[in-house]
Amino acid sequence: MNLRKIAYEILYKTIKEDAYSNLLMRQELDKVPLINRAFITNLVNGVLRKYEYLEYQVNCFSYKKASFKTSLLVIMGLYEKFYLNEKDYVVNNEYVSLAKNKYEKSFVNACLHNIKELKDSDDEDINACLPKWIYALLKNQYDKDELNKIFNIYQSIPKVYYRINKHKANFNDLKDLNIEILNDDIFISDNNLLNTKEYKNGLFYIQDYNSASLYKHLDLNKDNTLLDVCSAPGSKLFNCLDILDPKNTYSNDLNKSRVNLIKQMADKLGYKGINYLNENGLNIPKIIDKKFDRILLDAPCSGLGVLMRKPDLKFHIKPNSLDELEILQYDLLKTMDNLLNVEGIILYSTCTLNKKENTRLINKFIKEYSNYELLEEDTIINEMGDCFYYAKMRKIS
Repeated sequence: MNLRKIAYEILYKTIKEDAYSNLLMRQELDKVPLINRAFITNLVNGVLRKYEYLEYQVNCFSYKKASFKTSLLVIMGLYEKFYLNEKDYVVNNEYVSLAKNKYEKSFVNACLHNIKELKDSDDEDINACLPKWIYALLKNQYDKDELNKIFNIYQSIPKVYYRINKHKANFNDLKDLNIEILNDDIFISDNNLLNTKEYKNGLFYIQDYNSASLYKHLDLNKDNTLLDVCSAPGSKLFNCLDILDPKNTYSNDLNKSRVNLIKQMADKLGYKGINYLNENGLNIPKIIDKKFDRILLDAPCSGLGVLMRKPDLKFHIKPNSLDELEILQYDLLKTMDNLLNVEGIILYSTCTLNKKENTRLINKFIKEYSNYELLEEDTIINEMGDCFYYAKMRKIS
């Protein structure tokens, strides 16, 4: 089994065929021995994060542009050489062997043998490892210090955070797992905990550190009713169930398979009685005759806050898709007015850093809907986890 060939095929399909690397890895890693899975994951995600910068190194070395397939082999080799500290002879042998013909083998060998150091480009988008349009968008919206922070986060390797299921456990129940408790909800471990009996029994689940704080802005009390409009994968809803009765909560997602995944996880965690919907959020007022005390609208977005965790997104997001997303986000937000009780709270959030999907959209809503007051908003940018935006609004009449 050639691990680098598997990684190469995942990268090729992701970059050239618009496939999603996480879905491809989920399919391929099941065929790979457990001990080798981390290598493939780190290699794929690492190359995706550093792609533009490493592509520049290849282009600097050769006056003749190589085919994408050949260039990708070199890029993978450079990533192993400079970021995984693999021995030169191993890198050269492995990637030359993957090349198809004599010319390709010669090109790969020459690049990997002769590139002794990585050079910064005069183009800041290349150094930031971003497509030009994403770099320009962020540069127009954030100051230099914020930009540097964002780019450093993008290039970081994300940690796996776990969130305790307070419905079933406390931290004393996890004392044998070698964990480090970070706050009342979240912990980490140097070990992979997904094969432990505690995880399989639903004592905790995976959730990003920053994402796990969002529910606190809903000001929940145990008698509230809650609608989670775009619920998958369900972790934010599960956070709320520390406080709420599942029978008073509605979990909706447009994708039926994702609704089923939420159900499976809820059963594992011990949450019975959640009301499930499989609807376009815009149609919910037509489906149920009910108003809610709290609405969580974690809206579909461009995902520019999660490039650390999902680096393939930069190959899938297109500039023209942002306008379509803004229209959908605003339509969803307006629709929620029909579902929220007076004095109720709606929490709008996205995992993007594009202000058109965030602050500017909320400002537009507040101007159009004078019966809402903006209580709080913030853009979370820190090295602990994913970046995201939230706005907390109360319906006053």
